[in-house]
Amino acid sequence: MRKLISFGRGPARMDLIQGLCGGVLALFLLMHLHLEASILVGPHAFEAVAWFLHAGWADPAGHGYAAMVVLAALVILSLLALHVWAAMRRVPIQYRQWRTLRRQLGQVRHGGTWLWAAQLFTGIALMLVLPVHLITMMTQPHNIGVEPSALRIVNEGGWLLYGLLLPLAVLHAVVGLVRLVLKWWPDFGQRQTLRRGALALVVYLLVLGSVSLGAHISNGLSFNQGKTVMVGK
Repeated sequence: MRKLISFGRGPARMDLIQGLCGGVLALFLLMHLHLEASILVGPHAFEAVAWFLHAGWADPAGHGYAAMVVLAALVILSLLALHVWAAMRRVPIQYRQWRTLRRQLGQVRHGGTWLWAAQLFTGIALMLVLPVHLITMMTQPHNIGVEPSALRIVNEGGWLLYGLLLPLAVLHAVVGLVRLVLKWWPDFGQRQTLRRGALALVVYLLVLGSVSLGAHISNGLSFNQGKTVMVGK
């Protein structure tokens, strides 16, 4: 008997690419937020992180290489492009599809559907916001440090960019990790515990990122005042 429908391995491979790239990006976000939070320890800790990212340990002069930051941003951008490419097949592109989705969200009270919707909307927003951050890192790789980072955030509108990027990235990443667990571990029994842990992780990362951003803003305002005083003298 001939098969009426041949599914092939394409959808499974796309799922694997989407999940693998998304998982790596989510774990990178967790690491990135904690490295950024070194500013809360003190300026020397943040400068040490910047020195490490610039591969100052490999530079005989101890200054590091700006190309390391560009390379890291390119790797993240490539993973992001693969993730978006694999996920786009599930994004509604027609008005009828959006209307059906809206009707379904109003009628179906299912946690998995709402998690998918949260990822959809945050993912679309991230496609507009995240490239700005990555392009900034690639075009200004040398401006990573206590003073240049703080001045970029205060004087160049970075506070608005990161204020938007933080909740979008945290929600998208944590919801994605939850959906990966539920997808690849279908027998996972403690779903309520998983959701509570995910909520606690979201709150923790939002607080951590907000406090770190506040520290950079405070430093940037202090640097601006110091320069004003010097000019006045």
